[in-house]
Amino acid sequence: MGQIYDQLKHWQLDADAWLAQHQLTCEQIIDFDTRIDLNVFESLILSAINLSKQNDLGLYVGQRLGVTSHGMMGYAMINSATLREAISIFKKFSNTRSPLISISIVENTDTLQVIINENFDFSAIKITFYEALILTFVNILLQISFGELKIIKIELDYKAPDYQQLYKDFFSCPIEFSSNSTTLTLSTKSLDDGLKMSDPTSLQQARLLCEKELEKMGKLDTLSQRIKELMLLSIGHFPSLQKTADRFHMSSRTLHRQLLKEDTSFKEIVENVSHHLAQEYLADSSLSIQEIAYLLGYMDTANFRRAFKRWQGCPPSEYREQHKN
Repeated sequence: MGQIYDQLKHWQLDADAWLAQHQLTCEQIIDFDTRIDLNVFESLILSAINLSKQNDLGLYVGQRLGVTSHGMMGYAMINSATLREAISIFKKFSNTRSPLISISIVENTDTLQVIINENFDFSAIKITFYEALILTFVNILLQISFGELKIIKIELDYKAPDYQQLYKDFFSCPIEFSSNSTTLTLSTKSLDDGLKMSDPTSLQQARLLCEKELEKMGKLDTLSQRIKELMLLSIGHFPSLQKTADRFHMSSRTLHRQLLKEDTSFKEIVENVSHHLAQEYLADSSLSIQEIAYLLGYMDTANFRRAFKRWQGCPPSEYREQHKN
């Protein structure tokens, strides 16, 4: 969000008012610990496009996003021994930068494919998100290899936008739209060449910090963990069982069976997330119990009080009193 803010400022637009519409400040969006749920994230991007009248916003934001914009993951990539290692770091730790996607790698004799998989449905902002993500990833690899990386082509699983001719100004490789998947195909020719900026000690330190970040947010390697992350991205309007199943491209019955294999259920996940958030809100916010109940989807505060007592063994008011800062 920080780069969108900067881009709006660059275009001499009121970026602070843009944030204020979503009850956010500049200080919040540059704080790594600020959690923005998916619907607010989508609204921020859509309103930025509307404010700027620039449907190609993602390209300009992606151009701004350098290695240093990606925290410890970017620092680890800078200090990688080879491009192959940098790509591997991006694959493993991309969730520390955005839980919306995950990365798969397929290698053949002469090519390596970086495939972007969607963990959630973010179709409303898909083009903007992918433009920024892919342009950033490509520019990082080109920067750390001093232009030695050979990009064979980029395939995008969306229709060409009206401004598709602009892609030639931002990407120096063939672009294919309406593909079956979003994939970057790279030549393996220089992937194992040593990088001039490599520093093994700095890389080790950065990887350790990335591991901690990944552990903190929870790896998305099971369906139940992905659903938990979806709930955390949807605070105030948890999706129903059917909508959750739709987001993961399966029927509600299939989702139920998959969760049974992981010894859990949709109801249990929702309750666990609600319990965790209720504890956080009661201990660390000035929200009233009625407001907390509403945020967690309880229209009746009495029902929330009963649920919290069942989870915690005490009423929410007593828990708040015990955990005052």
